[in-house]
Amino acid sequence: MKKLKNISFTLLFIFFITSCSDSDVVVQIYGTYEYNCSTDEYRVLSDNIIFPFLKAKKWYTKEEFHQANIDYSLQSYEGLAISENGLSEITPSKEMSYGMLEELIMEIDCENPRDIMLF
Repeated sequence: MKKLKNISFTLLFIFFITSCSDSDVVVQIYGTYEYNCSTDEYRVLSDNIIFPFLKAKKWYTKEEFHQANIDYSLQSYEGLAISENGLSEITPSKEMSYGMLEELIMEIDCENPRDIMLF
């Protein structure tokens, strides 16, 4: 009877562990970027020159991506006496930031997710 309890407990534990797995659909883009279809988040896998304002291996929503782009763009003007109008001309717009992201994921089909490779 004790052996049956141990086997039952073991099977229940295995079922619990396998049912708690991560169910997000993540697509890798050119081995450099990742897009999570489930949460609509992006990340770069290592520092790169295309998106220098993103930290490697950190997930970003559209809004966080846009804010990181703004912060990076205004970093070199910090401490200078610039009017709000001047800053608004320098600051990237949401459309520009979102357009960058759309270009990044335009080949992704979340219904049939497949990693996108160069060749």
